[in-house]
Amino acid sequence: MFVIVNKHNDSMHREPSRKQWQTMYYNSEAAAKAGITRTIKYYEKAKAEVAKVVAEGKPDYHARMYNAYRLATDPVLGRTHEADKNNYRVMHADEYALIEPIITTTRNCPGTGKPITYTRSINEPSYLNPQSESYWSA
Repeated sequence: MFVIVNKHNDSMHREPSRKQWQTMYYNSEAAAKAGITRTIKYYEKAKAEVAKVVAEGKPDYHARMYNAYRLATDPVLGRTHEADKNNYRVMHADEYALIEPIITTTRNCPGTGKPITYTRSINEPSYLNPQSESYWSA
């Protein structure tokens, strides 16, 4: 099994055109490289669509893929590296498990108000974090 790793923060990359319920693992290195190519083409398509809408005289936010365009071009969001092919690398899943970043934070727990220290993987979804409001709202 292979994964695509974002060089910017060493997190696993999920293709923007892929469904959220689909896994981020690939069966071969070639399939993972194809995932990088699909990601770059997705952002190129978003840029082209916004350029077309602007050429028609409409504001750029009228484009259907405007949010993807902003991720690829807006430096304020801090994610312009997402559209750069050199930002990604393919690794074996076992190799990635050795370098996966771990984050430890201490915050007040929304459910109880008491301070809690929580250690999690950088790839863990926020709704699984007991320091988040969504964890306690269910």
